[in-house]
Amino acid sequence: MALFGLFGKRDKGYASSWLHLTVVYATAGEGLEPEQTFALRGRILAANPISFEFVNADSFLVFYAGTPEGLASAGLLLEALYEVAKEKAIPAFGVAIQQGECLAQMNGKGRFAAKPMGGLISQTRNSAIKAAAAKAA
Repeated sequence: MALFGLFGKRDKGYASSWLHLTVVYATAGEGLEPEQTFALRGRILAANPISFEFVNADSFLVFYAGTPEGLASAGLLLEALYEVAKEKAIPAFGVAIQQGECLAQMNGKGRFAAKPMGGLISQTRNSAIKAAAAKAA
């Protein structure tokens, strides 16, 4: 689906698809070894998010429903990721969670039709980077 497909069809007035989501961003300020990456990825998959992706070699972006249950699941994931960071000796690791509106659209199978986007994701990323930098200092 093209980016502009997120905005609807001309006959419907290009209505945007804003979904209430819980966004988790996890990042390692000093990079990750493959073993560390796989351990973090395993915990994310076990936490059963709506979707997740590698943002780059040392960061993950995870999405849950924008509900109290989604926020609770994100909190449990945060604890699990910090546990892995401690076990695998990841020194500068930061995680941030925020809930809010993202431009996104779900398909009939409950998956994102296109990558969610919006200011909430940027804010969450910035918070996680600051958390990682604080641990590195």
